[in-house]
Amino acid sequence: MEVQHLSARNATVTSREWSASQVGFLVRVEVLVTLSCALLTALVFLGSSRRNSHSAAFRLVVWLVLMLSYPAVFYTIGLMQSGSFDNSLVVVWACFLFGCSDGIATCSVDGNDKQARIMLNQATQVGRERVLTADNWLISKYMVDEEQVSSFYDFDPKNMDGYKYVVTGEMKKDGRDADSAQGKLLDATDAYVVTVDKVWQCEGSLLSSKDSSSSKFKDLCLSFALFKLLRRRLNSSPLPELGDIRTAVFVRRGIAGGGDHERLFRVVEVELSFLYDFHYARYPSPKQTLIPETAMFVAQMALSLCTLFSSPLLHYSSNNNPAAGDNKTISTGLDIWLARLVIALFVILELFQYLSLVLSDWHKVKLLCRYVRRRSWHGHRAMEMLLWLVCRATLTTRYWSNTVGQYSLLHACLENERSWILRMPLRHEWVKRRLTEARTVTRRNLPTSVKQAIHQHLQSDWLCYSAMYGDRTLQRNILEYDFEWSTSSYRHGGMGNLLIWHIATAIRGAADAGGDAGGEGSYEAATTLSNYCGYLLFQAPELVTDAIYDERLLMEALHRRIQKHLRSNQCHSERDMFVKLSAFRPSGTNTSEEDDILADGVRLGSLIEAKLPDEKQRWKVLAEMWVELLLTVTPSHNVSAHVNRLATGGELITHLWALLTHAGMIERPTPCTLWAPYVYVGE
Repeated sequence: MEVQHLSARNATVTSREWSASQVGFLVRVEVLVTLSCALLTALVFLGSSRRNSHSAAFRLVVWLVLMLSYPAVFYTIGLMQSGSFDNSLVVVWACFLFGCSDGIATCSVDGNDKQARIMLNQATQVGRERVLTADNWLISKYMVDEEQVSSFYDFDPKNMDGYKYVVTGEMKKDGRDADSAQGKLLDATDAYVVTVDKVWQCEGSLLSSKDSSSSKFKDLCLSFALFKLLRRRLNSSPLPELGDIRTAVFVRRGIAGGGDHERLFRVVEVELSFLYDFHYARYPSPKQTLIPETAMFVAQMALSLCTLFSSPLLHYSSNNNPAAGDNKTISTGLDIWLARLVIALFVILELFQYLSLVLSDWHKVKLLCRYVRRRSWHGHRAMEMLLWLVCRATLTTRYWSNTVGQYSLLHACLENERSWILRMPLRHEWVKRRLTEARTVTRRNLPTSVKQAIHQHLQSDWLCYSAMYGDRTLQRNILEYDFEWSTSSYRHGGMGNLLIWHIATAIRGAADAGGDAGGEGSYEAATTLSNYCGYLLFQAPELVTDAIYDERLLMEALHRRIQKHLRSNQCHSERDMFVKLSAFRPSGTNTSEEDDILADGVRLGSLIEAKLPDEKQRWKVLAEMWVELLLTVTPSHNVSAHVNRLATGGELITHLWALLTHAGMIERPTPCTLWAPYVYVGE
């Protein structure tokens, strides 16, 4: 034992002496350089995937990498400066490692503001604030002028005639160049100003051909124009086009027109990607040129490649002798390979970031608008082929997660009763809530049936009526007499309205499991949207209501009431739960709100079965009902809540929020509110 103890102590002493030696110090630096390179590489490539991931583990990894990257780089460079060894490659490591650190992207709105640590990023922040004031005011003033001079009937949303939404060119003129006669700061007839209708009227083959590429290029410009209109909501700028008939029919007959439901979501998805980039990325505006970035990129590439293939690095050799006590260069034999790795990594990261700029949607919009303005490019085969290749190439395959959260209130209560972990008395309610979310909240890919149901509903006359909260669905299916009490006139308001239909859908879904006899996806659409609304009420109430605190209290009270009922009736399976719920009746005369909602939900489930005996028709009505309910609660003035959600994968309701903004619907209706800007919407 003494021999083993002595051997271990000798090994410890030897390792400490080696670590304190010049070679050991150099090895520590090399390890830290390697670790820093790995962190920076992970941050650059993983950071671009934040927008399409809802995974908490993924966000944690990106956050940890962000928190460790800068400290690791600066600590490594500081350690190099404090070393007493002689190795000329340390300078190469430090220079290129510091260059790599510029590739760090931001993770949140607050983190984006902290870029002001660097002088150039301070200028970026000042420019962003200027955009939210000057540019938004200019667009709002332009929309007022355009509404006054536009013809009442001279428009067609199918080919965008009459839709003079500005794509680019609004800052070409300043106040000194304004039209003295009309007092306009921006004129759609100006050749430099590119509007949506000009893009659609462009005669160049790149935009006028009938293939899918031309349609996507035009939709890209449309998305950017819509982004500029939506951006005004960030600082509560006026929206003068809300009273314009063109706005009332833009969604129904424009982007939702035709039979392509994917186009509707693609246009809004790209629009929100511009909003995401405006907050979280560092893409230049289309008004800016890429000449400075290109010059810097060429200089960096030239310097990096000349260094990488320079004679000293190609013919590097070490005369290090660790046993000698001289001042010769200290080397481990891996330092030259590490230097080459750092330089190669710098080249790859800079190339990736430069391509991110060149192939960004911002730059594509700039090129397409330049193509619209310059008729000399029309018919120029080489130029059109080059533009086609740039606009087709992309580094981003999707802009959001394309998933929806799923939460079933009844099933969550049953799961809580069956789980011994969740039945434990926990001191902190926050811990219990996180455990509940982990076990009961899931995500699923957004089904095509849901997209089709939303698309068909927007193509209908729903936006033309004041009927909300399911009223229009009842009118269309001649069900007002039996179900009128459960929609806009429900006694416990809009959130109670959602909850009773959520409970009723869960009851019918269990009874008709595997339904959808017609094979039209109505069962999938109705259950998915029902559980998505349950998810919003449970985990993101700020997106569907302004009374967030009251809604949380109602959900918690309803959760406790259902669990109490399940516990008293000893329900341990899904079948037992639905059998016992069917017999639920509030006790006493002065019932609570949660008792009323649970009882009304059970009653509604039975009424649906009685009044809609045909299974196919039943789920068709439920699918229409849930689309209308979701669209009704979508309008909101809580812009920051939607913007924050863009950084964590995005939400379906955010896409619908942007869509309804362009349809002129920005106020969430209450049961006593009528919203009908125009009754007429032509076919």
